[in-house]
Amino acid sequence: MMKKILLVLDSGDSAQLARDYALQLAKQHQSALTALALIDGAPLLEGEAMPPGAFAYRVARDASMEQRWLDNARTLLDSMRAQAGELDIALASVLAEDGHPEDELARHAPRHDLLVVSTDSHLGESERPHDSRWLENYLLNPARPMLLFSADTVVPERPRCVVLAYDGSPCAARALQQFVFLGLAHDLPRKVIANHTDPQEAERLACEGAAYLAGHGLPAEPVALTARGSTSQTLIAAADSHGAALLVMGAFGHNSWKERLFGSTTRTLMKHCHVPLLMFH
Repeated sequence: MMKKILLVLDSGDSAQLARDYALQLAKQHQSALTALALIDGAPLLEGEAMPPGAFAYRVARDASMEQRWLDNARTLLDSMRAQAGELDIALASVLAEDGHPEDELARHAPRHDLLVVSTDSHLGESERPHDSRWLENYLLNPARPMLLFSADTVVPERPRCVVLAYDGSPCAARALQQFVFLGLAHDLPRKVIANHTDPQEAERLACEGAAYLAGHGLPAEPVALTARGSTSQTLIAAADSHGAALLVMGAFGHNSWKERLFGSTTRTLMKHCHVPLLMFH
C-alpha cells in the first residue's frame, strides 16, 4: 500500500500529466505527496571558450539563468501547493538546486513508496533541451519503482485493463511484486504478456506471471506472443490493443529479451510508451 509518493516537477506537457496523475493517486490512496523540483546547474559549470573581456558577461548571464530557473521551480511548487490544498492532500515540497539530479532523486526516493516522473525533462525551464539521461542513471540502481510519463503518453479515459510484461527475469519478477504492493489500478482486469519465439515457452512464462498475481488475489489472463519484431513496439502495440491504463515492466536485462539494460527496448519505451509506464530494475 502506498503511503508516500514522490513527484518530480517539470515544465513539459507530459510533466503536467504526471502531476495530475500523482495528485489522483495521492487522493485515491490517501497518501502523502512530496513535490521535488530539480534544477540541473551543471551547464553553468562547464568550460566555455570566451573572448578576452567576456568573463564578466558570462558571470552575469549565468546568474540570470540560474535565477530564472529558480523562479520557475518556485512557481511550480506554489502551483502544486495550491492544487494539493484544494484536494486536501498532505504535501511536502523540496527545491533541489545543487548536485546531480539522479543523486537528489536517489537521496529522496528511499523515504517514499513510488516515484512519479516525466521523461520530458528540462530541469529548469521548458526552453532548455530535453534530457532524460539522469532518469536512466537513477534506474541503474533504483531504491523505489518509478511511474513514467513520456512525451507520447495519453492517459486513457476508459481503460480496459493493466498490461504486465513478463519475461521470467528477476527484474520482471520484482516489477510484478511492486505492482501488487503498490495497489495501482487493482480495480481493472490484468493481462500478463510474455513474448518468446517458442510458443510453449511464451505460454509458460505468461502463466507463471499470472499465477504469481493470482496467488495475491489478483487473477490475470496470460497472453502468449511470438512476435519477432522490435520488443518495444510489441509491448507498445500490446498495451494499445488491450486498452491498457498502465504498462508494468522491469528494466530489461539480457535474458530472453536479448537486450542489455538501457538497450533499445527500455529506452524506446521510456520515450514513446503511449500509457503510463511502471518500471523497476
